[in-house]
Amino acid sequence: MGTGGSRYGAGRRGWRRKCEYSLPFDIRRLHRKKLLIPGARFSWQWFRDTEEIASISVAVGLHSLTLSYQWTPYGGLPQSLECKVTIVNTLCNFGGRRWWFICPDCDRRCAVLYGGGKHGNFACRVCEQLAYVSEAEDCMSRLWRKQRKIEAKLNDDSKPKWMRWRTYDQMIEQINAIEEQKDDLICIQLAPYLLRNRMQGENPFDIG
Repeated sequence: MGTGGSRYGAGRRGWRRKCEYSLPFDIRRLHRKKLLIPGARFSWQWFRDTEEIASISVAVGLHSLTLSYQWTPYGGLPQSLECKVTIVNTLCNFGGRRWWFICPDCDRRCAVLYGGGKHGNFACRVCEQLAYVSEAEDCMSRLWRKQRKIEAKLNDDSKPKWMRWRTYDQMIEQINAIEEQKDDLICIQLAPYLLRNRMQGENPFDIG
C-alpha cells in the first residue's frame, strides 16, 4: 500500500501534503532557462489553471541562491522571509554538469525544493514529509492511470503516422495486459461477495 494511505495499527499518519499541490522549485528548469548566472536576479511564479498562486524573488550568488518572498502562517499576518540555498554541480557520465540544491534542513542533495509548508521555508520532499498523489491511489486507480498514459500516445486507438508498427504493437500488448490485470483485480474484489452469496444459496447473477 502506498505511504499516502492509512490502516489500523500502521503507526503513521494517514494523510500527507502532496508534492503536486505544493510549490516545486526545480533547479533543472533554472539550468535549462540559463538562469544560474552569478549576479542574476529574477522572479519565479507558480500557476494553477493559468492563475498565479505564488511568486518569489531569486538572487543568484556564486554558490547559492537567495529566495525572498512573503509567507502568511495560518491565522497569522504576512511575513517577509529569506531562504539561502546552497547549489552545487556534479559531472555527468557523458559530459556536461548536473546542478543540485543542498536542502537547507538536512543538507541532502536534491533537484527540487518545495515551498508552501507550515514553517514557510523551502526544503526537500523528505524534510517536508510530502507524498505523491499516485501513492494514495489504490491498485485499480494505478492501472487506469497507467492505461490512460499509454492511450494518450495513440490517436483514438489507432497508430500515429510517426510511430513504428513494432512500437504500436507493444503498446497494444501493454494495454491488453493492463485490461487482464483489471479483470483479475475485479474477480479478487468480488470473490468474498460471490462466496457469501453461494453459501447462502443465492445466485448473484439472478436479476429476475
